[in-house]
Amino acid sequence: MYNYKVRVRNLVKKCGTSNPFEIACYMNIDVLQLKLPNTIRGFLVRVLRRKFIALNANLPYESQKIVVCHELGHAILHKGYGYYLHADMSYYVPSRREKEANQFAIHLLSHSSDLDADLITKVILEKDPDPREVHKILSTLL
Repeated sequence: MYNYKVRVRNLVKKCGTSNPFEIACYMNIDVLQLKLPNTIRGFLVRVLRRKFIALNANLPYESQKIVVCHELGHAILHKGYGYYLHADMSYYVPSRREKEANQFAIHLLSHSSDLDADLITKVILEKDPDPREVHKILSTLL
């Protein structure tokens, strides 16, 4: 189990910002806006030891911010894997790694605001929603 609060606090201190786009830049992760199918919000990929976060260019800025936070969670917590975030999760089986990336995103998004990340985490864990619901919850809070 990760201590997300400490991880995010240390990351923000190290990078000097809580902006996920700036953090990605600091970590040498290129964020690319691409024309992706509407079912894919974004994904993390590693090519020749370089990391890239691909974002669906059709998403509004706030949704892109959430996706980058989520994918940064994968980049930091789950080294050696590649991930994509589907918009339509009707067949989705929640995995431990997806839940961890969501937890990381919650803490990073709430770091620079008055939001209580622990309270948000508790609500999300009690309902155990799929990622679409998590993103809806986060979008309403931003």
